[in-house]
Amino acid sequence: KVETELESLPYTVARWVASGWDAVESAGKIFNAAVVRDMYNRPVLLFRNQWNLDQLLADNKKIGELMPYALPPSMQEKKKLF
Repeated sequence: KVETELESLPYTVARWVASGWDAVESAGKIFNAAVVRDMYNRPVLLFRNQWNLDQLLADNKKIGELMPYALPPSMQEKKKLF
């Protein structure tokens, strides 16, 4: 047995960056969001609230489209990852 403890993070909104890591790089410093990666190495932005998301979209057009979900990669894409 292993004892574990689950801690909540302060984020309520997640968005996948449609254009991938290149869009994250070109956007520069992203404020009021955590940049993480999902299990398929895709960039995900975590926001504390909708207002922070709206501010990013208004202030930084280089980030491109942000999606509320991401579909799993095709089998061909999965083979490249693993």
